[in-house]
Amino acid sequence: MRTLRGLYRGLEALYGADTGVDPASHLHLFAAAEGRGQEALFVREADDGELEVGLAIDRELLARVEARAPDEVLADGALADALPVIEGLSHLLYIAEAARRERPVSPLELETQAEVDKLALCLFDRRGHAPARYDALVDRLFYRFTLADDLTPELRDRYETANRLALAFARRLDRDVREGRWSRLRRTLQVFWGGTFEAKLGLAR
Repeated sequence: MRTLRGLYRGLEALYGADTGVDPASHLHLFAAAEGRGQEALFVREADDGELEVGLAIDRELLARVEARAPDEVLADGALADALPVIEGLSHLLYIAEAARRERPVSPLELETQAEVDKLALCLFDRRGHAPARYDALVDRLFYRFTLADDLTPELRDRYETANRLALAFARRLDRDVREGRWSRLRRTLQVFWGGTFEAKLGLAR
């Protein structure tokens, strides 16, 4: 699980977090049917009050991600596999941090943060040529995407709303990306990550 752990540690490093969580210890592999969701996070409160978290990822999807060389995991041609894994890891990290801070988190907030996390990891992976390819990355992440066939209308609306909010925030980052102001960009991403959902809405608007 080298890549799974590496992507999770990458998110932690980006946000200055240290959850002490090993994503592999929460992993549950399953076989996703065609057109169905490839990842999911399950959370429940146990009888003793402890939070139990399970990260479900399609077995074949994760195998493809793990088989790639580290410098190929987030390449353009590999994103279809990498993005669902990043989404699941984003949920896991955010839930762990919310539990530490004893702060409630809405499903829409989780999904919005995951959309931003996918952009953030891809941006820093492309740091050398991100300014010239930012529009293409934004297009790939927020316009050229498909949703699983098995989503309920409520879930579909949640994903589409999260996409719109993350896209608005991505536009706010445009100037820093184009001017190569990476320290400022990282600080803005950290403010978004650490803020309440109301604060995230303010940053997106």
